[in-house]
Amino acid sequence: MYRRLVAAVSTLLAASLTLTGCVSAGGGGDSSPAESRAPGEKITLSFSSSAFQPGTIKETTKIVDAWNAAHPDIQVQYQKVSPDDAHDKLVTQFAGGSAPDVIQNEAADNAGFSRQGYLLDLGSMIPADLKSDIPDPIWQSVTVDGKITSVPYMTQVYALFVNASKLEQAGIEIPTDAGDGWTWDQLRSNAKKLTKGKTVGFAWGLKQPAQGIISESLSYDGTFFSGEPAKPTIKVGPNELKVPQTLHTMLFQDKSMSPSSITLGGSDVVPGFVGGKYATVLAGNYIASQLETDAPKSLDWRILPLLKGTNDHQAANPQTFSIARQSKHPKEAMQFIQFMMQSDHVAALSEADSLIPVTKSAGAAVSEKKGDTHGWPAILNSQESLVNTPAYQADNFTEWKTTTANPAYQEYLGGKIDEAGLAKKLTDGWQRANQ
Repeated sequence: MYRRLVAAVSTLLAASLTLTGCVSAGGGGDSSPAESRAPGEKITLSFSSSAFQPGTIKETTKIVDAWNAAHPDIQVQYQKVSPDDAHDKLVTQFAGGSAPDVIQNEAADNAGFSRQGYLLDLGSMIPADLKSDIPDPIWQSVTVDGKITSVPYMTQVYALFVNASKLEQAGIEIPTDAGDGWTWDQLRSNAKKLTKGKTVGFAWGLKQPAQGIISESLSYDGTFFSGEPAKPTIKVGPNELKVPQTLHTMLFQDKSMSPSSITLGGSDVVPGFVGGKYATVLAGNYIASQLETDAPKSLDWRILPLLKGTNDHQAANPQTFSIARQSKHPKEAMQFIQFMMQSDHVAALSEADSLIPVTKSAGAAVSEKKGDTHGWPAILNSQESLVNTPAYQADNFTEWKTTTANPAYQEYLGGKIDEAGLAKKLTDGWQRANQ
């Protein structure tokens, strides 16, 4: 069991993750806040999380319960939030002065909140060994205008899940090593070979396509944005159009991509994959937890290394913990975050969500537990392919993604507009969002 490995790691981390204070690690910004409660005073911290998978909710509840049992004077109230309205709920809470003390969110949604002054700068509060346990590109993704306003703990990639039996029957080799994934051109070629009878070669849940396409476009150096971080300039050129062009070709020319893709949510591809309707699917690697639960033992499914264009880059967009600047108890809130960041806790949350732990210590623990099953080593090692992207640093990215990019990609993949129309809609929409 992986907990044998993390027991030693947790012991080593205990000194730095003490629950009586914080070690300065530089980074500028706010100094570590003073103790915000009187000796013996009992307080309650609110903690909101948009975790939605049953296993993740269960593990989060266990960690909160463990904290509460050990800290009768600093209780944590766990608030479950729907991921569909998490952003809008935070907007309302920040504006009304009722934000939770500790906020679980994703890095891409934090930039605007950070610049508006709603999130506390945690730079001086992060222990040095926790800082060194997380790779620099991941820290960059939560750094806004030089301030670290979130602590990252796990992340996802868009992974290619394959039915190994169908690939073997078609004479298609299954890569296993990280960095050895198919190119997008190979995906297209192999999807055509796999499209037979009632089986379609490829599907991707693109009901809300923008974030996935923008992340995958980095594999062709398609960055979309450049210039001033808060309000960058948009460019939709050949690099940014390469991934949607490939998908369009697979949909309309090759007919090797399921047309139902544009009506499916990210995890909605699972039943079709399990039922043999799709030979391969692209999805957030979190669907592995559903496959481990729902897939019959007869289904030999694998996760392949990341798809490649000119590289295999994807956007670093980790799940994070932040502290609201409105919090009356920031010292205690940071103590709770440090408790959440203990190696065994990060490992348990990552395993439950089938996401990638961003701390090296938790990654080693999950790697021991997962072993070689289903191609997990390639995914756990893919953290090295995650890069910071200017899109996620832009203030109005979430608004633009929701109101412009998602419907524009839907129209393009539905055959209603051409590439020029797609580029125009994306560009005009960004300009409107920044007026």
